[in-house]
Amino acid sequence: MAAMSSSKIEGYLSPPFTFGRWRRSSNLIGWQQMRFRNSKVNIRRHRGLQRGFRLPKSFCLVASSSKAASSSSSSDSSGGSSYEVFLSFCGKDIRTNFADHLFNGLVDSGIRTFRDDKELRKGNEIGPELITAIQESRISIPIFSMNYGASKWCLDELFEMYECRRTMKQIVFPIFYKIEPRDVRNQTGVYAEAFEKHQKRFDEETVQKWQKALKEVGKLDGWHSKEDTHEGKLIKIVVKTVWSELNKRPLIVSNNLVGIQSLIENVLMLLNMESDDIKIVGIHGLGGIGKTTIARAVYNTIFHNFEGYSFIENIQENAQRYGIAHLQNQLIFDILKQKNHNITSVEDGIKVLQQRFRTKKVLIVLDDVDQDINVKCLVGDRKWFGIGSKIIFTSRNEAILCAQEVDAIYKPNVMNFDDSIKLFSHHAFQRDQPLEDYLDLSKGMMKITGGLPLALEVLGSSLFSTEKSVWEDMLKKLQKIPNNNIMKRLKISYDGLDDEEQQMFLDTACFFIGMDKDLACHIWDGCNFSPQIALHTLCARSLVTISENGKLRMHDLLRDLGREIVRQESIKEPGKRTRIWSQEEVLDVLETQTGTSNVEGLSIDFSHRSKSQCLISELRWLSWTCCHEQHVQTNFHPRKLAVLNLSHCEITKKWMGWN
Repeated sequence: MAAMSSSKIEGYLSPPFTFGRWRRSSNLIGWQQMRFRNSKVNIRRHRGLQRGFRLPKSFCLVASSSKAASSSSSSDSSGGSSYEVFLSFCGKDIRTNFADHLFNGLVDSGIRTFRDDKELRKGNEIGPELITAIQESRISIPIFSMNYGASKWCLDELFEMYECRRTMKQIVFPIFYKIEPRDVRNQTGVYAEAFEKHQKRFDEETVQKWQKALKEVGKLDGWHSKEDTHEGKLIKIVVKTVWSELNKRPLIVSNNLVGIQSLIENVLMLLNMESDDIKIVGIHGLGGIGKTTIARAVYNTIFHNFEGYSFIENIQENAQRYGIAHLQNQLIFDILKQKNHNITSVEDGIKVLQQRFRTKKVLIVLDDVDQDINVKCLVGDRKWFGIGSKIIFTSRNEAILCAQEVDAIYKPNVMNFDDSIKLFSHHAFQRDQPLEDYLDLSKGMMKITGGLPLALEVLGSSLFSTEKSVWEDMLKKLQKIPNNNIMKRLKISYDGLDDEEQQMFLDTACFFIGMDKDLACHIWDGCNFSPQIALHTLCARSLVTISENGKLRMHDLLRDLGREIVRQESIKEPGKRTRIWSQEEVLDVLETQTGTSNVEGLSIDFSHRSKSQCLISELRWLSWTCCHEQHVQTNFHPRKLAVLNLSHCEITKKWMGWN
């Protein structure tokens, strides 16, 4: 591919990935990521790739741009994903104005919205597409207008909404558009005229179910748009209400928390929730002590008290991977519920934060802060925020917290023996206390873990449903490890995995943190793994977690453990390792041609260097979203391409890539 502009290209290398010769094909997937900023780069010039570098037969490349995310977050009346809001309306009087403006307001806020398109209507019955869209939506919004009651389609939709609310607790927000709510509830006025006609055309049972739906939904709280209503203002209110309702969901926190309530109360006391003061509190401690868990639990307890709220996790990792501007965009979207701020520079992001947040009472949590610059660019000054705002940092670096002039620093202690045995038992036995036969063994584990929650969770999970002999063997191994070496203790759980599970664990640690679970499983499936089974095991053993939005997550200590395992494969020669994720090491290996047949995957970021890639004829999967038609392809010959995803592209039949 010759010209790529600013598109982000992500590639996946199925095994084997080597330089010059191949290794056995049952090995692990690799991951390669490249960003091309120079649109005039000639990919044949990459000296590190043109001398004998070959791609494996199952290489797959994934490309995306920064616009792809916003484009894919909303939906119209077609598409394969489930919806958050179902919009029901009837009549030309609102289809092209109020309903259209409301639909676009919802979509612009990142809300996946289905609107009833008359082109989907076939036959006399409500179609399966509409029924599915209603049932899968979390909120339905019927817009009762003068013509709504006359439409059989709308009444069928309304009855389905009524049933979903009754049986599935779906939220229904009615809008009475230039119609009196009592006319809807009681079928009077124009609705009485409509039902006189319905009674002549339809059976009594059908008419009665429509009347019941109108009566019940007409009683619900909603909005009344009258002749003098400012529709633009009303639409903003509706969008804000819907967005808040959709996002009033707590973060996922383990069900096996022990002693968390007292920790929450300690942090709340430091935040001084009753005060209008802007408070900044840091949570500091060693890895695995539970800083993130405490921050999530506090967030869940108080977020509903604020106008806006945002929890940005893994600040250090995500700032390195995506850049600070990406995190600024996330913060702005979380607080303002708007996706139209496409911040491309850190300076622009700071200006928006300073200007738009100063009147809002917000709750912001920055998790795993490790560099001063990351904090300064996200919450640089408490003057940026409205009165009553509260900000929480978590960090292993106390100096960073002091540099931010936090009001207080909370330092959680390791767990006492009683809480330790309870937490361990939750994971090892799914009960509060150990089984009698395992009591002494459990106490031995407690002495070794030192009250560190992560170690208790991982070790307990790894011993669940295992024989007593396994416990005894585990305890002997732990007793040989120095007390201060938590990494080696955690590695025992890794050693207990089978080969496939180990490979997926290392994949996640090196490359896949933050990746969509389904996408990762699709890639692993292409390596002839059994990803669903193996991933279930990794999650059951607390080695990998899945976030609220389906992303793969891993505790920092476990990530570091996985990367250290790979580093130990060849400490001084990265080209002999199975995975290379450090940009400095990747580029050095490519340029010096020191890669070996051991290398199965690598991650490349070309954001600051003019590098490119050729010889992609073995591509099996190419995803290049938001591609512009002017991206002329001069050497694009994917002879074995199986999947081509050009979502949100301007590609036409004239695109040279089709050749």
